[in-house]
Amino acid sequence: MKLLGTFEVSKGYEHWKKSFLAHESKRKEWGISTVFTGMEAENNNKIHVCIEVESMEKLQEFMKNPENAKVIEEAGVKVETQVMIPIIE
Repeated sequence: MKLLGTFEVSKGYEHWKKSFLAHESKRKEWGISTVFTGMEAENNNKIHVCIEVESMEKLQEFMKNPENAKVIEEAGVKVETQVMIPIIE
């Protein structure tokens, strides 16, 4: 299943992207792969991602895992702004 996600960050896109890339191997362990990432052209605190996951439940487990939640927090993700939309082709 592919998901299109949007969220805001408090530390800018470059900081978030560095943290995101450093955590890639852990996402792969959970069966999460990245299709693309980017920021809005006029707002480097608004991030858009497309990821592929086994299920929405698996993604929620990943995000609630204490180790992963800490990385997400340190990356500056404002979790309350996250919107994840399942997409199909």
